[in-house]
Amino acid sequence: MELRQTNLIHVIERVLTAPFRKHFLFLIAFLVFTAGTDVIRQCSLQLYPNAFYMAAYGFCLAYGVTLLISLIKNSKLRTIIQAILIIAASISFALNFYCILELDDTFDKDFALLLMETNWNEAHEFITSMLPLKIVLILGAIYSIFLVLWRLSRRHNLNLGRKGSIIALIAALVFIPLTISQWHVCRYGPIHRITEFAKVYDVPYDLKSYYTHPTIDYADTELMPSNVVLIIGESFARFHSSLYGYEKNTNPHLNALRDSSLLFTFDSIESPAATTSLSFRYMLSTFDKTDDTRQDKHWYEYTTLIELMQDCGYDCYWFSTQARGGYINGSARVYARACEKSWFLQKPGAVLNNNETLDIVLADSSRVFSDTINQSKRHFVIYHMMGSHFDYKMRYPKEFDHFKPKDYSDCPTEQQEILASFDNSILYNDYVVEKLIELYDDKETVVIYLSDHGQDMFRSAPDYFMHGKENDPASYQYGIEIPFMVYLSPAYQARHPQIVELLRSCQNNPKKWNSDYLPYMIMDLIGVSGIDGEAIKPYSLFSSDIEPN
Repeated sequence: MELRQTNLIHVIERVLTAPFRKHFLFLIAFLVFTAGTDVIRQCSLQLYPNAFYMAAYGFCLAYGVTLLISLIKNSKLRTIIQAILIIAASISFALNFYCILELDDTFDKDFALLLMETNWNEAHEFITSMLPLKIVLILGAIYSIFLVLWRLSRRHNLNLGRKGSIIALIAALVFIPLTISQWHVCRYGPIHRITEFAKVYDVPYDLKSYYTHPTIDYADTELMPSNVVLIIGESFARFHSSLYGYEKNTNPHLNALRDSSLLFTFDSIESPAATTSLSFRYMLSTFDKTDDTRQDKHWYEYTTLIELMQDCGYDCYWFSTQARGGYINGSARVYARACEKSWFLQKPGAVLNNNETLDIVLADSSRVFSDTINQSKRHFVIYHMMGSHFDYKMRYPKEFDHFKPKDYSDCPTEQQEILASFDNSILYNDYVVEKLIELYDDKETVVIYLSDHGQDMFRSAPDYFMHGKENDPASYQYGIEIPFMVYLSPAYQARHPQIVELLRSCQNNPKKWNSDYLPYMIMDLIGVSGIDGEAIKPYSLFSSDIEPN
């Protein structure tokens, strides 16, 4: 009996210490790649106890994963699984390492969404323009060390002996309850990042299968114009627009339209998020991120703007110069699929090839469409621009290279070229938007322009100019401040002078408003009073009843 018990103890010992005796290098690599950046982040914040807890958590996780792998008898299968896990963990390490050094935070859902929206062209722009050499060198050194160790492990035993394995096992057994007791710290570790990816991987294939078929109440169907055009810009920072007091004349064409009383601009407008995909989910549906009572469903299970316009008798069309992308490329593609027809105009490789696909292609490609549309029907046309998507200098042709680095001599040298190229992209955006408006200026049309989000152009820190950082309130605020404007064609103004006066009054008496409520604003503008019995007026920009924010 004692011999049998002794043998059982030895078997349990061999099984539990196998990760240290046979797969120690894998365990260490997995530990470093999954938890190393969490430890670095906590140390950078001088939260050294938290750094220790993160290390303990990472050690327990690495041990558990390695233990499960050690139970696989087939050596080839075991090696394949190890390779897949190390590759995935090393990619996660690189992303998290970049976020810490450049964004002052660990990987989060916003950065995950940025990755999902990115195609090869945009990735190439990022790598060539925005990836610091120091990050490449550090990551290269770390990966090289593990490659050397892996080669050595094939010739020499780099595993722990029996005594070392038992000591390591004891450490793991001590760390497990410690990790559980400090879960309020450890919960934001590697598992958290996996769940963040799962959250953003929340895109349906067919939006129409989730249509809610709401009851629509009309206040005045005579307000419905033949054409409603929604132009969605990209990364337009409101404080770089001369329409909003910027000292450089970045919006000469739209300024002229406003001076002629055809264009109305609105201040104090914010986007619901600082990234494209999240903004689209919110502003093109009735999903409300601020209403805790309405969080029981996925964003696409709520009524969308596309469905509302279709139920109001509008045929919907989508033109885009952003890439079509794959199944998870972002929310925009899902909305486009719900339209009667959609066109993605970016040529493969265009961004890499002297910018053959600039935003003017939106106007050029839809000119025949706008000239031949059936005027007896209603049309809702959405234009999704590349706008001022980084790399800014790739967003405009050479003839719009108007602003030069020397024009920003009062700014640090490293900012000047970036600011000049960003303002040139805004200048070109102004030109394209005017050309899109021209397509419909002889028809009864309402054109709405807004940006999906803004940009933090060195306002929160002298070395940062991208999306607003969610962990930095000042940066995030700059990242959601957007321009918002409405164009009313002469034909529409002649039929509805009361709407002209309404917009003029709202323009002169601005209120804080969020584009999360865009569907309600458009419904209000075309004469809809309620959706499923809920009044829409309180959520509209053109109402002073309730401040949505």
